[in-house]
Amino acid sequence: MGTHAWDDLVATFTASGLPVPPVPEPLRPALQAPQPWCWTTRDIDPVRMYLFDAGFLADILAGRVEDHVAVSHAGHGINSYAVNYHLVYGPLAVLMQVGWGGVYTDNAAAAARLGELWRRCDALLTRPAPDGGGRVVCVFSELRGVSACGPVPPGGGDAHDFLAAHGTAGDAAFDAARRLLTRA
Repeated sequence: MGTHAWDDLVATFTASGLPVPPVPEPLRPALQAPQPWCWTTRDIDPVRMYLFDAGFLADILAGRVEDHVAVSHAGHGINSYAVNYHLVYGPLAVLMQVGWGGVYTDNAAAAARLGELWRRCDALLTRPAPDGGGRVVCVFSELRGVSACGPVPPGGGDAHDFLAAHGTAGDAAFDAARRLLTRA
């Protein structure tokens, strides 16, 4: 189960020239590999991850999601593929997607970009909770042109409203998360 799935994830990513995603050690024992190129600690649909389904964000905003991690590679067609990453852990939630694996994709550049973003995610894991507690949500998809970061509103909130209210340019969502996760 967990150790085997973690080892499989590491071997698959390494053999593909990809950096290994940040998976907090406490989540690794529960990691499963329900299908090729999918590792998760909860029931997840890689196609919904690829489609960047707003339901995932809605569940986080509503507090319906326990700590978990999910990593997948999914897509369709000859150039529309992405590495998808969901992490909900303590005060941080990240929904991230970077195009990789398409026929016309510069996969070496995409792997380098993925590594840079995962280093930023990993650095966020060591940050304290925001003042007043709560959770910070960082949403980023190069494929979909989405970048947003903000605290979970009291009582939850609508996914589309959250993205509109907390939109950032480029990958600035990670900078916003760093600021929000730094005590004043």
